[in-house]
Amino acid sequence: MVRKKILFTDWRDIQCGAVAWLTAEGDHYRVSTPPEPQVSMRAEPRLVPRGIRLQAQPARKAGKMESYGGWGRVIFDGEQHRTWYIEVNGVSMLGSGSVAHTDTITSVAICGIKSRDGYQWGEPTRSEINVPGQRGFDGMTFFIDPRAPESQRYKFIYCAQFEKGMFQSHLTEYFNRQPRHRDDRISGERRFGMFAAASPDGVNWTALPEPFMLHPSDTDTTVLWNETLERYVMYTRMMRNGRRWIGRAEAEDFMHWTPVVPIIWPRLDDPPDYDFYLNGYSPYPELPEYQLMIPMLYHRYTERSEVRLYSSEDGIAWNQIPGGPILTPGELGEWDCEFIGTGKDLQPFGADKVAIPYSGTTYPHKFPRWPAIFAAANMGWAYWQKDRLCAVTTDNEGEFWTVPILPSGRQIRLSFRAPMAGNIEVGIEGVAGRSASDCDPLTGNWSDKVVTWNGQSDINAPEGKPIVLHVKLRSAELFSVAFD
Repeated sequence: MVRKKILFTDWRDIQCGAVAWLTAEGDHYRVSTPPEPQVSMRAEPRLVPRGIRLQAQPARKAGKMESYGGWGRVIFDGEQHRTWYIEVNGVSMLGSGSVAHTDTITSVAICGIKSRDGYQWGEPTRSEINVPGQRGFDGMTFFIDPRAPESQRYKFIYCAQFEKGMFQSHLTEYFNRQPRHRDDRISGERRFGMFAAASPDGVNWTALPEPFMLHPSDTDTTVLWNETLERYVMYTRMMRNGRRWIGRAEAEDFMHWTPVVPIIWPRLDDPPDYDFYLNGYSPYPELPEYQLMIPMLYHRYTERSEVRLYSSEDGIAWNQIPGGPILTPGELGEWDCEFIGTGKDLQPFGADKVAIPYSGTTYPHKFPRWPAIFAAANMGWAYWQKDRLCAVTTDNEGEFWTVPILPSGRQIRLSFRAPMAGNIEVGIEGVAGRSASDCDPLTGNWSDKVVTWNGQSDINAPEGKPIVLHVKLRSAELFSVAFD
């Protein structure tokens, strides 16, 4: 695969290397059937990285949105920010969360709003949907479905309770599952389904008649089509041992899903009062192979929260990126000082930034919710300089070699930080005149600095052949490598 850019959100593009065992004469003996007699050997590391680590980068805050009526997800579609949400009885607050459980429902509508700048939002479109027997709406999300017919290109997904006697075949199948594939929150008296509505244009919506799965996905749900797996994928909330976890399910067609299985849960070195409250799934813009989660962790003792950064190659196996929280509540007195929650998606934010929406409030999470408490909640943006969510870094000296990479161009550009006493040097293995020692040392704070060797920028490697980069760092942070 031709590569345009490398991000360092995990170790996938950095070789782990090996040790070669050499005789005094320099002969390399491998592990199997070395020649007799036994002789003294010395170890020589080859392509083994040293002195480096990954470091998640803290986000910066860009201020509140104005006139925003939606919930946690915003997408960047057609050069504008868009979101959709549910109104119940004409009130968006009744469309999700603790106040959604009203027994008197006169209307349910899907609303959509747009913004050019992410701050000022226009008037909503409204489309009523027919959902008899449903209440307690929660866990809403939406996505643009590339596999669906044009009439169902936009999909809106939500969780709702349904009346007794409805969808009995779904309930029978659910209760016949193994216990590990059931959720204790579903019973004969508490019936939760995942429902959807579809639209050709994001304006006019029609509810699908049956749930596509039974699951109590309150608060946060993500659904997408994964091109690599050729499956629909869902990230959703689970409850195990009284704690919130992140679960995953998948489907070949939208109406038939696997059971939800856990993928992320509180670690044993986390405090025992922590929950993984929101998943915050977001592939990196224009580089979907870098799958990220930006989950919010709920601290029950203080009813506060923090946000971390997770990475995955396949969307199934996930790892936390070291470096601690990337977003925390603001200072006392600020609009987000008590509790924050991450939204999604990670999206372009001006020419040189990427950002996620996030919510904040001046009250603890479970503070009794009088109307003024709801009014205190707002949405804002948290951002990073483009490509700078994570760095491969060293405090002193370190080096690594990349896996073989087929570059998309003849120049290499780096996004990095290195003080005057530090630097980065880049070499290309096996290419004359392009070793790390030939590289003109790179210092400063650059977003796309061209690498040169004795003043020359061409990689000097054969066209169409993979290259291996040798990167040496001294007190530096490297965020990305691009080819043009």
